[in-house]
Amino acid sequence: MRPTRPGVLLAVGFLAAVLSWSGLRAWTATGAVEPLLLWRTTLTIALLAVAVFGLGWPVRQWVRGDRARRIDALRAARTAVLAKAACVAGALLSGLSAGFAVHYLPTLDIAARREQFLVALADLVVSVALLVAGLVVERYCRVPPEDDPGDGAERAGT
Repeated sequence: MRPTRPGVLLAVGFLAAVLSWSGLRAWTATGAVEPLLLWRTTLTIALLAVAVFGLGWPVRQWVRGDRARRIDALRAARTAVLAKAACVAGALLSGLSAGFAVHYLPTLDIAARREQFLVALADLVVSVALLVAGLVVERYCRVPPEDDPGDGAERAGT
């Protein structure tokens, strides 16, 4: 599995921001009630970031040489897939939150809008934390190449 490229994550986040901002503007232009952002969402995303990091830590310890506990290869592979999913989800949620924050920015003098803006900013921060946790854990799951001089010589000869 290839490492996640930051350029792809930036593109996903930017596209999500533009789509959420324009979609929210179109939604409110029809006179419909705006969707509410909840602090529970912020807490949930933060817990996901902590969980991704927590699941990646034992893999990091094992890769670094602390082999006291055995790590199943399937568990390490699942952790790597979880990390990649966290990167993409973090980019999407960051873009979504940024779009909401930009939408609420011109109307910060209204108390309810200011509250929604603060929730959107908090969502943005924890979404970036989820993205970073995914990138870090993905890096934890990379196994360094084995240095076996005899193995390389045999491959070259065949």
